[in-house]
Amino acid sequence: MNSRDPPSKILLLIITYLPQSFPLTNDFLFDIFKQYGEVKKILIFERGKTNKAFVEYNEIKQAISARRNMIGKSLTPQGGRLLIHYSRLKQLDLEVVDHTRGSEYHSDDEETLPQQKSTLKSMTLPNSNHISPPLIKPQSIEQIPENLNQSNGIRKITEESPTKAIMETQLRQLERILDDDYEQEIAKIQCTQLDPNELAIQELLNQQPSKFLKVSNLDERVTPRMLYNLFNRFGHLEALLLKKNIRQSILQFVNKENAIIAKELLNNVVFFGNELRILFYNAHNPLLQPINPNEEYYQGSQTKFKIVPLSRNLQFTGIPQLLEIQDMVKLVGKIQEIKLDSQNILITMVDIYEALKVISVFSEYDYKGNKISLTLK
Repeated sequence: MNSRDPPSKILLLIITYLPQSFPLTNDFLFDIFKQYGEVKKILIFERGKTNKAFVEYNEIKQAISARRNMIGKSLTPQGGRLLIHYSRLKQLDLEVVDHTRGSEYHSDDEETLPQQKSTLKSMTLPNSNHISPPLIKPQSIEQIPENLNQSNGIRKITEESPTKAIMETQLRQLERILDDDYEQEIAKIQCTQLDPNELAIQELLNQQPSKFLKVSNLDERVTPRMLYNLFNRFGHLEALLLKKNIRQSILQFVNKENAIIAKELLNNVVFFGNELRILFYNAHNPLLQPINPNEEYYQGSQTKFKIVPLSRNLQFTGIPQLLEIQDMVKLVGKIQEIKLDSQNILITMVDIYEALKVISVFSEYDYKGNKISLTLK
């Protein structure tokens, strides 16, 4: 069920991207979650841009139904995406939360006599030798008088703490449960619940210039040598690692300035029918070493080319059999025009994308003992 913990009648809601001006209340959550079963208690915490809440059902099957139907949905059109876990709490004790907004709900067919509060209820907690300092800023409790809701037959009771010292101790324990493994929890949920578009947007927002680039959406025909020939034309490239199984490559340039130039010139261009997706790769000290048969390391000739704008005009020199080169180029890309003289052959491709294919194949190509010299004009 994509949850770290086994099914429980208590759900832990993580509400992201909810506008700060939105009045999130117990009653608002109650109206949403009551359709899946009898809601007994609701407790809301707030943490900056992220809100957390507990929703306790009368039965586990009701919590399972609510999680299955609500996970990944948004509370409002403006935001409030729901990430839902099964809580590790065995019961939700509202008497320990005088600084938070906790409400208990009872149906009309249950006994409605006031409850006795002689002792503080205990709360089952996971075994732990360490309690982290609270990360959640406590909120003031909602002082809502006891009343009977005539429309839905629900009576709401706001709990109060009998002993402040004991209450604060147990409140810290409750906060530890909320904060335990928080970063790992969020990272895991984001990976499993966010759709690819949201993940791509987050990755774009986190971009920092680096001498490493990650190139994705590669056609299966593209080889490490072809990638090297292409990118080395637009920035001094040292080496690359091609991950053939996912058609992705990590490129290492001599410095981040060269990487920036290559990214600006080649991002989103079509290469062998696929648009290249290029991002800065910000892993700490990445090692371009193959670790399985699907990865291939490549280091080219280290030739430095003059960086020029993209063009569909290519000039070949240094090859006596210029007409033979012309026939070879036709096998790779679509030619629009050819001009010959005694030393050079100038070929104009139909577009820059065809020119990039030729560059990737014929840069420093050895032909009958001669190395082809290929430049963009």
